[in-house]
Amino acid sequence: MSKFHALISLTRIDKPIGIFLLLWPTLSAIYLASEGLPSNHILFIFIFGTVLMRSAGCIANDLADRKIDVFVERTKNRPIASGIVKLQEARILLLLLLVFSFLLVIQLNFLTICMSSLALLFALTYPFAKRIFIIPQLYLGVTFGFGILMAFTAIQNKIPLEALILFIANIFWAFSYDSHYAITDMEDDKKLNIYSAPLTFSNKIIMMIVLSYLFMFINLIIIGILKGYSFIFFIFLSVAALISLYGCFDSRDMNPYKNFKAFLRNNYVGIIVFLGFISQHV
Repeated sequence: MSKFHALISLTRIDKPIGIFLLLWPTLSAIYLASEGLPSNHILFIFIFGTVLMRSAGCIANDLADRKIDVFVERTKNRPIASGIVKLQEARILLLLLLVFSFLLVIQLNFLTICMSSLALLFALTYPFAKRIFIIPQLYLGVTFGFGILMAFTAIQNKIPLEALILFIANIFWAFSYDSHYAITDMEDDKKLNIYSAPLTFSNKIIMMIVLSYLFMFINLIIIGILKGYSFIFFIFLSVAALISLYGCFDSRDMNPYKNFKAFLRNNYVGIIVFLGFISQHV
C-alpha cells in the first residue's frame, strides 16, 4: 500500500458509510431548521464540514486504538497499527483536518462556534468511551448528533424543541446501527475487555436494537405532528422503519455478517428519512 492510499484509508474516505450516517440527519436538520430551501452557503459548510470531521474522528480513533487494533483481526492492517503511517504523520493530518474544519465553522455565528467546540471535545474523547462506558454506542449517538444542533444554531441561532427531539432520535438511531456493527467485534472486544452494547445486553441486544429503532421513529413522528407535516412524510418514515425492522429480523441469530449488512442498510434508512423532510420543504 502506497503512502497516499494509506492516508486515504486512515481517513476512511474510501469507506464513506460513516460520512453518510453523519450527513443524513444533519441535512434533515438543515431543511427542518430552514423551513424551506436552505442556502447553498450553509449546505456547503455542513457537507464539507461533515466529511472533514468524520475523517478527523477516524484518525483520532486509530491513534487512540493503535495498541488495540493490532490484536483485532478486522483492524490489524489499519495504517497506524500496521506501521505504514507514522504517529507524527497521522497527528499532522489530524491537525490539518481540524484547521480546515475551523475555517468553515468561523463563517457561522458565535453560538455555532461554541457548539462546534463541544462537538470537537466529544469527537476526540469518543475513542476512549468504549474503555469507560458499558454502552459506548450512546456516547457515539451524542457525538454524531452535534451536526443537528449546529444546523439549528447556524440557521435560527437557537435550539428549539424540534432540534432536541431530532437530536434524541439520532441517539437512538446511532445506538441501533452501531450495535449491529459492534456485534461483528464481540469476540475481540471480549478478549480485550472493551465495552459495547452487544456485550452489555448479550442475547437481548437485538431486542434492544428494535426498541431503540422504535423510540427513534416515535420521536420523528412527534416532529411530524408538531410541524403539521403531510401524510407523505409518514409514508417515508414507514418505509425507513420497515428497512430497519427487516435488518433486525434478518440478523436475529447474531450472525456477524448479517449484522454488518444490517448496519450498512442504515444508509438507506437515513436517506429515506431525509427525503421525508425534503418532501415537506420543497
